[in-house]
Amino acid sequence: MKLIYLTSQKYPSAKTDPFFVKSMALAFSEILGKDFLFLVRGDIPDELKHINVMSVKLPKRFRTASYFFWMPFLIMFRKWNSPETVFFSSDPYLLSTLVFWRKILNFKYRICSDWHQLFGDWRDKYIAINSDYLISTSERLKEMLVSVCKINPSKILVSYGGVDPYPFYEKSKIKKTDLRENLNLPKNQFLVGYVGSFTSIGIKKGIDTMIEALSFLGEDISMVFVGGSKREMEEYRLLAEKNEVNAKCIFIKKQPFAKVIEYEMAMDILVIPYPDKPHFRDYGFPMKVWEYMASGRPIVYSNLEIIGENFFTPGDASSLASVITSTYQQMELAEKTAEQNSKDVQAYTWEVRTESILNFIQK
Repeated sequence: MKLIYLTSQKYPSAKTDPFFVKSMALAFSEILGKDFLFLVRGDIPDELKHINVMSVKLPKRFRTASYFFWMPFLIMFRKWNSPETVFFSSDPYLLSTLVFWRKILNFKYRICSDWHQLFGDWRDKYIAINSDYLISTSERLKEMLVSVCKINPSKILVSYGGVDPYPFYEKSKIKKTDLRENLNLPKNQFLVGYVGSFTSIGIKKGIDTMIEALSFLGEDISMVFVGGSKREMEEYRLLAEKNEVNAKCIFIKKQPFAKVIEYEMAMDILVIPYPDKPHFRDYGFPMKVWEYMASGRPIVYSNLEIIGENFFTPGDASSLASVITSTYQQMELAEKTAEQNSKDVQAYTWEVRTESILNFIQK
């Protein structure tokens, strides 16, 4: 079997989706070696040159149309028209192109679609029905693929997002106080943190709920928000001033991944504050869960998620404050749970995810 991973992402990139795709590609390459090929847009960065990678240099304008007409010629030239070839992608336009040309030209390759969400248009059924294998990042999303697209459940594998625990293990050798000193964070405050993008597809992630919760918390508890744009940070500073808690809020712009790890591990508690909206209700589990687990810090999250016990009602500031207070008062127990999380996350590495996918395809 030859697995070809298609993406229209360009590297290097600090965005979440390209990071997910790159991490999967590296894990596939580790297992399959020369039987794996990663197709990326633009120049090949140094971070990918040690794997089997192919650059796609199509014009920036009309890129979707260029991919559409270029794809069948590439498949015929490379002799990928065989059941032994499996195309893997989460890109709906590339998947639609693969489906179209397989139908028109009677190609024999197989298609594995990696689902992170439904799109609410023609692509959902078109791709799902014509995929040989479907990978879903949550049980809820699998249920939606079955009910909305009428897919046989046996064709769908639930395989959550992944994480590389090694960088977290390396950073765990540094004391939390030293991390805070290096990051210029207060040493004597109990720090509740959110580390990640402030929005997803334009939807706010619940940081307003965290800021409003500070009104219910003691003076020794502060919050740190890492990952916002200048405009987003200014917006939330104004909200903090309105709630008279600006002295207890620290806003930090988006950081490289190595720094992300340090910020996560410098906190006392990490929060996933997602609101009760369809995007988060139907399509979470976010990668942030696995990062937080790998950090070994106690996690508090809205009850849209499915791990642990530290739930609060989405959008309810007093509920969040109550859970933070309870965790604060029982930190010894919370630390034990967090330590176990850092061990349990070994079941959710990128390698485990790719192995489960390959076993599913080959079986």
